[in-house]
Amino acid sequence: MNQLARMGLAALAGGAAVFGMAPFNLWPVLLLALGVFAWLIDDAVGTARPIRRAAWTGWAFGFAYFAGGFYWIGEAFYVDPSTIWMMPFAVTLLPAGMALYYALAGGVAAAFGRRGAAGALILTAAFATVEFVRGFLFTGFPWNLFGSAFIDAPIAQGAALIGVYGLTFAAMLAGFSLAPLVTARGPARAVPFAAGLVLLGGLFGYGMTRANPDVTGASVRLRVVQPDNPQSEKAQRDYMRRLWQRLTGLTFGAGADKIDVFIWPEGVIGFLDETPEALTAIGEAMAPGQFLLAGSARRELTDDGGTRYFNALLAIDGEGRVEAVYDKAHLVPFGEYLPFPEAFRMLDIASLTARIGGAFTAGPGLRTLELPGVPAFGALICYEALFPHDVVAVGPRPRWLVNVTDDSWFGTQTGPHQHLTAARFRAIEEGLPVIRAATTGISAVIDAEGTIVSATELQTATALDADLPAAYADTLFARFGHWSLALLILISLVSGLVLPGQRAK
Repeated sequence: MNQLARMGLAALAGGAAVFGMAPFNLWPVLLLALGVFAWLIDDAVGTARPIRRAAWTGWAFGFAYFAGGFYWIGEAFYVDPSTIWMMPFAVTLLPAGMALYYALAGGVAAAFGRRGAAGALILTAAFATVEFVRGFLFTGFPWNLFGSAFIDAPIAQGAALIGVYGLTFAAMLAGFSLAPLVTARGPARAVPFAAGLVLLGGLFGYGMTRANPDVTGASVRLRVVQPDNPQSEKAQRDYMRRLWQRLTGLTFGAGADKIDVFIWPEGVIGFLDETPEALTAIGEAMAPGQFLLAGSARRELTDDGGTRYFNALLAIDGEGRVEAVYDKAHLVPFGEYLPFPEAFRMLDIASLTARIGGAFTAGPGLRTLELPGVPAFGALICYEALFPHDVVAVGPRPRWLVNVTDDSWFGTQTGPHQHLTAARFRAIEEGLPVIRAATTGISAVIDAEGTIVSATELQTATALDADLPAAYADTLFARFGHWSLALLILISLVSGLVLPGQRAK
């Protein structure tokens, strides 16, 4: 097969793999796409320039996969007319850059020169390693990990044992193992397939038999407020007055006296802690013992007379006082701060950052917040819900997680669904319910098994009332993190090196 045809088929497979992600969640399609990709890598290994050709094949697969999965980011550039010209570059350059990870995985796997079953095992180890690195390098961007495809299947519960990265390994092993069944000779060709079947079967069995959460702690009634304020409205006249009326009407309307905690999304009202009129109105609307968790920008003066800005969550009590603050610690590069600002200022790309003093400052780290009469909780602001095993602070374990986000940047198609899936996996991994408040949706109450108890529709102004779901005791993944992934990768690599190499049919 010539290289152009190999890359074309790899791109088709990468595009098909997108249908394994939310909102489609067709995980069998993902496994078939991975099987085709492994077959193409196996074919490249048999050529005169295996590393180069396998790397380009990996890049083609990755570019199509990321372009299909991330196309929605282009919608953010329509908000500000001055940035529209950047949109074509964003929807092509980001996938092209992310695809370099898959090029690296393909090239590294080909460097071992193994084909058939051995090649599939080594490819699994290389790919799983690179996917893990993708979640950390340059602050990380672990969006649409292959394991996410299992979210609505019992297999997803295995994330409580090995995390979504472990499920990603399982998906790769099962998918890549299909190739040697077709291309190789001898009984050894079925070894990866059998291993993948055992792993997925074990995860499926665990998911079917997982015990119910341990019902402990006080009963808490929540109201999640979704004001539906898209980015396009923010330049309109009287926007803040109309938004305030909508927020307070949804928050303190019928049944508010039965609510313990009200939750507003990320950054709905800026500098709320500096607005006495708003705090007074909130205090007058709430009873003693009630709390409002509100996303808000806030600022601090520095010793040298400057100002630092934070993307924060404020906990406001029934007297209108700010009782606790969490400052977002994991900021979005180019969205909330500029890495290497001097270089980008020369290119006039500062308009990509938050327009509050040019950028936000990262907070000191994750926190577990405690309020009188409310079970301890952890706070995650938007992007922070993407990172497995980096959502709970060290120390006493929280009883639940609150995720406030502004998904109005993500449009109304696949982006909000993909972000919601990430939050659901954090619930499974940690064994904690996640309460999600999004400006335009999807807001949701998610139990400790990642099941959506109740959720809103996109682009709907509404309030969602629910009891706080029960929590599990510490999960295996919460205690040991990614060590299981490291073990799986090591076993796969060693098995690939030990298994006799095979020629293609």
